[in-house]
Amino acid sequence: MDPKERMELIREGNQAFNEGDIRKARECFLKTEYKDGLIRLGDYFMFEKKLPILAYGYYKKAGYQKRIDEIFQRMLWALSEWIGQDKFKLPQTQTKALDPEDFTVHPLLKQTALDILKKQGISP
Repeated sequence: MDPKERMELIREGNQAFNEGDIRKARECFLKTEYKDGLIRLGDYFMFEKKLPILAYGYYKKAGYQKRIDEIFQRMLWALSEWIGQDKFKLPQTQTKALDPEDFTVHPLLKQTALDILKKQGISP
């Protein structure tokens, strides 16, 4: 794509975005690989639509590491909340305590959990 055509598509995408035509803006920004436009789309989905996973894709395509890291941290926090101690309830018939040796944990998951605990000041 020549620079003139690219600039025209970027202008078209910006106008579409400002008019609320997100689909057209998306098409223009992706076709031109316009990083600022992709970040604007990411911000739109992150902050206005509250869809961080969708926003993540636009940030990733634009290489916007700050937001990628922020979403990743939020996902880790949500996961840690979801699998928190209060979520593990043994059935009433369970009398034996669970032995950590009974489980196989992926090394990355284990390290992530240890990092979360360390960040919260909890020693394993």
